[in-house]
Amino acid sequence: METINAVRRQFFFTPKDQDNLAKLGEIILPASDQLADDFYEYLIQNPETASYFKTDEAKAHRKVTFKQWLDDLFNANYDNRYLQRLQRIGKVHVKIKLKSIYVNAAMHFVREACRRIVAAEVRDGAVQEELLTTLHKALDLNLSVMTSSYQEEKFNKVFLSHALDSKVILFSERLLHGMNLVLMICLLLMAGAVVGLLGFDLVEAVTGKLEYGIIKALGSLLLLWMMIELLHNEIAHLQGDKFRVRIFIELALVAFIRKIFVASFKYEDPMTFVLVLLGLLILGIVYYLVAKREDIKGS
Repeated sequence: METINAVRRQFFFTPKDQDNLAKLGEIILPASDQLADDFYEYLIQNPETASYFKTDEAKAHRKVTFKQWLDDLFNANYDNRYLQRLQRIGKVHVKIKLKSIYVNAAMHFVREACRRIVAAEVRDGAVQEELLTTLHKALDLNLSVMTSSYQEEKFNKVFLSHALDSKVILFSERLLHGMNLVLMICLLLMAGAVVGLLGFDLVEAVTGKLEYGIIKALGSLLLLWMMIELLHNEIAHLQGDKFRVRIFIELALVAFIRKIFVASFKYEDPMTFVLVLLGLLILGIVYYLVAKREDIKGS
């Protein structure tokens, strides 16, 4: 972690900002009890964060620690000791497995609450803007240091080393991309085979039984249409789009429909025909469920 001076430079935190924090403390800290109560009420609205405050002792401790942090926010010297205190807070968040999104959301709540107090108490527009600028710097600095613990924890979980893990991940991504290209080539070859099947069915329609050949050709056309859809899906996936599982169920549905077309002319055993229809019904149900789930995720 960088030193406090490096962090201050990143946020353009000046001695003037340090002075402004004291002024902000005079305005905001008198309302610290109310802020602590409001902050607690905010936390228990979310089941994830509410789960950390199941007892009165936990509730009281949360208010005490919040008021201590708020007091430090405005009265502490932003030195390396303050940096270490913020780092300890961040490590506690990581230790209790609090997701970083809730830390960010909580800081937003505090920011808005403090902003409203300053807006109500300071009428001079220029002074208000200056104080709010300092407030935002201080809160952003706090948030940056606290959430850095999550990144450090991520690095600590690497298998051998961060560099080696990165190389393995890069190799895996390239291998996966190569396999997708192989799949694309196979789909192109299969599409060519379906075109050949369509041509064979058309020849059979002309030279043999016309009605039977046309029905088979219609089934082959459906297969060709699905191959085109598969190719479109794979191209979109290679370009970064989401992979659509239902396209393969659609292909299976088309295959069953083609089987029904052919079976209607072959006068097969009725039980075979019933089994094909049952398979088609099951596939239809599966397709409906998968399509519904993908639509929900996409919306």
